[in-house]
Amino acid sequence: MKKMFLIIIPLLAFLIFVAQFDDDLSGDASRLLKAVEAPGSSESYLYLAGIYANESESPEELGRKLLKEYRKQEADESYLVIAYQDSRKIALPEGELFCQTWKDGCLETLFYSDFDIDVINKEHEVLISRINTFHTFKDYRTLTKPLVTEYLPPYRFISAAERIVVLNAISEFKRGKGGVAMAALFRQFGEVKAALEQQDTLIGKLIFLMTLSDIVDVASIIISQEPGAVEAGLIPRLEHPIRDFSLVAAREFGLSYYTFRSLDRHPEIFEVGGNFPGWMTRMVYKPNMTINAITPTYVRLEWLAKRTPAEFSQEIERGDVNPITTSKLRNFVGGILIDIPSNFDEFVARFMDFEAKLALFNQRYHARGEYLDLDNPYYEGEPPEVLEEKVCFSGPLEDKRNLRCLRIKMYQRDN
Repeated sequence: MKKMFLIIIPLLAFLIFVAQFDDDLSGDASRLLKAVEAPGSSESYLYLAGIYANESESPEELGRKLLKEYRKQEADESYLVIAYQDSRKIALPEGELFCQTWKDGCLETLFYSDFDIDVINKEHEVLISRINTFHTFKDYRTLTKPLVTEYLPPYRFISAAERIVVLNAISEFKRGKGGVAMAALFRQFGEVKAALEQQDTLIGKLIFLMTLSDIVDVASIIISQEPGAVEAGLIPRLEHPIRDFSLVAAREFGLSYYTFRSLDRHPEIFEVGGNFPGWMTRMVYKPNMTINAITPTYVRLEWLAKRTPAEFSQEIERGDVNPITTSKLRNFVGGILIDIPSNFDEFVARFMDFEAKLALFNQRYHARGEYLDLDNPYYEGEPPEVLEEKVCFSGPLEDKRNLRCLRIKMYQRDN
């Protein structure tokens, strides 16, 4: 028996020792991580972070102060960020005029409401001035780490400011200046498109994409109200740099990376309040193995975003995405963690759907095509569905935000 223990104990010690070893990060994982951790500076980010600063303060200076606070929390998750007082922020435009245009009745509200644009412009002149300044920057780069506790820039102020620009165009249209309104919308489209190209986070890209969709729908309604009286220029497609999700994929990967790394040898990995020794948790959880297993998800996001709508639909309909797997013996807990699905197809689809909206606009108004002659970029030769208030192309995924639909009329509102 004593000899058996002399054999078993060293063997167990050896197995425990071997079980501590993790894999190296894969080449793709290292590449994505390098993109996340690349040092940088960005006046644009600082300006956006502090865009709600009191009118007597500099948005850039406030953004710099807030960034220092955010980085203190990145270094110590128990640190409580000293936030900017709500009472000092400039007013955030709110109310029915700032509704989401893809929801029923919103566009009708914008066109039928009897608002005084001069009052709105006066009340929010600081914000309007700041959105104009924001559009002059060309160096946007998110300066915070992609952590679960990350503070997001105040995009609501951006969306609200862009809505005021749209309201100004609608006001010009109501005054009988359709040409002036369209020129303003096309100018705004170019500015927002440039901002979208610079965004390196998924939420940032989606925010600016929805603003572009609003602009196109409003322009469509204006043209449909005055057919032939307003000239419709060609709206360029979203070129490759805009649909390049390399940095987006890297930051989404970074969120997973930092989360999985934080669990390495964590005493509470099995239960809240647990106090398991690090060597024990490392036996069943390998952070690098887990990270390597989920990396193809983010590589696929990069690749998928560069497809054409037709290629995208074929990929979705093929549905042969490789499952995420890891060793159940060496990385049992990691296998449980990666079993939570992470699918970015829906978000890429929004950009593809918007391409369909642009195709509808350009073919209908610029090329002056008939509805049944319009060609779906997803499915060649397939015409759109023509409804009373909108015309829509079909696509591979559900379109919850009317991104591949073009509004052509409004619901009749009872006076």
